[in-house]
Amino acid sequence: MGTIAQAASKRTPKQRVRELEVMVAEVRRDTLDTTTLFMCAGNEPVEYEAGHFCTIDPHQFGELEHFIAYLEDQKGQKEKPRAYSMASAPHERYLAITIKEERYESGETPYPPILSPLLTYHVEKGRKLVISGFTGAYTFSEDTFERTDHIMHVCAGSGIVPNLGLIKESLHRDDPLRHTLLYSNKTREDIIYFDEFEALRGQYPDKLNVIHCITREDPSSIRGARSGRISKELLQEVAPDPSAVLAYSCGPGITPHERKAAKAKGEEPVPRFVENMVALLQEHGLDKKQIKQESWG
Repeated sequence: MGTIAQAASKRTPKQRVRELEVMVAEVRRDTLDTTTLFMCAGNEPVEYEAGHFCTIDPHQFGELEHFIAYLEDQKGQKEKPRAYSMASAPHERYLAITIKEERYESGETPYPPILSPLLTYHVEKGRKLVISGFTGAYTFSEDTFERTDHIMHVCAGSGIVPNLGLIKESLHRDDPLRHTLLYSNKTREDIIYFDEFEALRGQYPDKLNVIHCITREDPSSIRGARSGRISKELLQEVAPDPSAVLAYSCGPGITPHERKAAKAKGEEPVPRFVENMVALLQEHGLDKKQIKQESWG
């Protein structure tokens, strides 16, 4: 997952952010361009909430030194840390982040990505990293249980990362919540955590419903999958009473570069997944206070 661009919900009280040295204990390739790093913090006490993110400063990687120096010359500013959502839940042994390689597209992206290709393909078990964490508003609220017993997760691509943590934490603590995951991908091979979600819904059949929405191939080989994008009809099917649910939506959103380019043309930026899903959820009948969103780009 790339840099978190926005979290459109009222922020929780500011968490204390600190640096933490970790060691990569396991590297797992999830898809062709997505990798999960499992990290051990040793005896360091680590406190975070499901849905939080950490940041990683690219300057700590010696192999990126000259590339960073060149880009800083081009941009006229220092490269900033990149933010990655936690794929793990607080009860788990290891901290985990999942990184999807960002691609440079000529004419579409202003600069080549610095950190995601390195983290996706070139970090090995035993490597030490410094991360900063943990913070973010994409978490369960204190009054969640009072407001609903049904969480609807509306995700695409690597937007699934923080939602996995939220779902695992809820199931582990055996709270009153049940979860419906609507997860959009182009193909079966693009689905991150496919096996993990299969295991979770097998273990918690009354608390977790997973519906994969596949847009570019026949999904008939996937149990319960649907063809096409997440639709208003699907929302009506899984949440017929929109007043009774809370929605967490994460995925690609309008990037700062896209906003700047559109403004220069005197146009509105083209909505991406998160903007489209928030609009769809509101059309279905959810109030904006029922929706938490987080986007990356």
